[in-house]
Amino acid sequence: MQLDVKHPAIEEVFKDFYEVPQFQREYVWKAAQVEALLSDALDALFDENGSPTQSEYFIGSIVAYKENDVFQLIDGQQRITSLFIALCAFRDRRKDLEDRVSLNILEKMIQDEVDDENGIPCVRLRLKPLYEDAGDALNGIASGEQFPSTKKLPNSAQNMLEAYATAYEFLEEEFGADVGKLRAFQAALTKRVRLVRIQTGSVADALRIFETINDRGVGLNALDLLKNLLFRQADSKEFDRLTGIWKDMVHTIETTKKGEKALRFLRYFVLSRYPDARKNGKPLTEDHLYEWLVEHQDAIGISKDPVGYAKQLLEAAKLYKQHVASPGSHLAHIYQLSARARQHLIVMLATEGLHKDELDEVGRQMENLFVAFVLIKETTKALDIIFSNAAPALYAFVQTTPDTPQRISLLRDHLAAWIQPEIAKRLPRIEASIDGLSLERKTASRFVLCRIAQYVEGLAGCQVAGIEHYWGYHIEHILPNQPTPEQREKFDKTDMYDSYKQRLGNLTLLEQSINCAIGRDFFIDKQPHYQKSALFMTKSLTQSQAVGIASAFAKTASLLPTFSEWNSANIDTRHRHLKQLALNVWDFS
Repeated sequence: MQLDVKHPAIEEVFKDFYEVPQFQREYVWKAAQVEALLSDALDALFDENGSPTQSEYFIGSIVAYKENDVFQLIDGQQRITSLFIALCAFRDRRKDLEDRVSLNILEKMIQDEVDDENGIPCVRLRLKPLYEDAGDALNGIASGEQFPSTKKLPNSAQNMLEAYATAYEFLEEEFGADVGKLRAFQAALTKRVRLVRIQTGSVADALRIFETINDRGVGLNALDLLKNLLFRQADSKEFDRLTGIWKDMVHTIETTKKGEKALRFLRYFVLSRYPDARKNGKPLTEDHLYEWLVEHQDAIGISKDPVGYAKQLLEAAKLYKQHVASPGSHLAHIYQLSARARQHLIVMLATEGLHKDELDEVGRQMENLFVAFVLIKETTKALDIIFSNAAPALYAFVQTTPDTPQRISLLRDHLAAWIQPEIAKRLPRIEASIDGLSLERKTASRFVLCRIAQYVEGLAGCQVAGIEHYWGYHIEHILPNQPTPEQREKFDKTDMYDSYKQRLGNLTLLEQSINCAIGRDFFIDKQPHYQKSALFMTKSLTQSQAVGIASAFAKTASLLPTFSEWNSANIDTRHRHLKQLALNVWDFS
């Protein structure tokens, strides 16, 4: 490998032309990083009195290879782009202050006039990003155009315009209308700020250097480094194709619109596929992800077929998005209980190739286990280990089991073999949790009531809605939540009124309009109103919903007792019945 290593000042850097290849990540620096670059340079180049120091300031390295007369930036594009934008801000601030000193040298660091292939003079920027839409933004900055809004622009373009605004405001705030001090800072920045430019003979060598510099993730994460690794293993003829696949993969995750992160997806993908994705016996963390991928690149296909591996990631990303943005009913239940729940996706990423009914079965058993953990307040971090142990085996099962009508039965047994033991060893705590469930755990209580209501509707043969429908009902305290002194006194266990009113057995779901109408009435006064509810569970409170002898209505009605009065014993009785229904809903019994 031949290297040409130089340490030019910024004014020497921008005597050359640079491009950011299409396969590079976008410009991601924010205002804080741009301001830090300028303020750190100002502190290093001038003392507290504003007098120039004699020192130089080093800002890191860039890695590039040369094609014709253009340096292709493999590492350092964030820094170079920010410096280029800062030069544009210097030029525009000096123009706005009507500086009479020539700007020719500064302009030549931004752009130069060259002859095109027809011998016609044209302007050529010193820096040109090749990834989508960024070039227009940088052209606008370099030519001094104004953009009215950054809200609808791609991320890279928006970040560039924000970087320009940050740099211009920094110069304005630091130097005001003192054009002399502004010029002095420009001169110091361009003459005494240096970087190391590592020039390689080929893109492959540049990618290797990039990895060496960044193998500890300095400013980069495992996703960025994996991208570099794939390009390093790919033939240059495949770069455009690989760029498109990678971009689609990242776009798929980022457009899930639920705060999804591509790095988390990558970790879950690895855990879902490879049983040995471990560090010290525990599932890989994001920090150790890239190290593992490099060590196993031959075994998992990165070395042999980098484009094929990128395709695997893209297909998995589509599956990931499906299970987050358009989840099946059971996964929707998990998100309703905990909007931040994501560990189950390790298992769902192992389901590639399953049909809808099979995915529903996986989701059903995922819900059972997740609800068990939430009810007993066991940290769901423990699910990382459980799911990471189970997912690769599930993936192998799906890939090796013939797609026949019998597969769903085999799948059910495969899942139950590892899920049921986890539930069984927690069952005493699950039952104790439901025994003590009250509105002190409002979300859990609402969730249990909604799922019981949904379950009962299904048993009775009624049309079953999604969980969000039942979530819209009010929680009704059968024993009034804010009792009058008379109501409190009439309760048979006056001293325990506040405890009983919060218990699951004293709660039901009720339409808002009905709930507002009945207010704090006695139970006997509420009974006719409960019959107006659309919910089987609520109607059953005061009148049996049995129709016929062996009908679905009759069988379901037998699970829900009916009451003519409301006291502590009846609350306990209803609580026991709701507990049994909850155990049935999640196969806990």
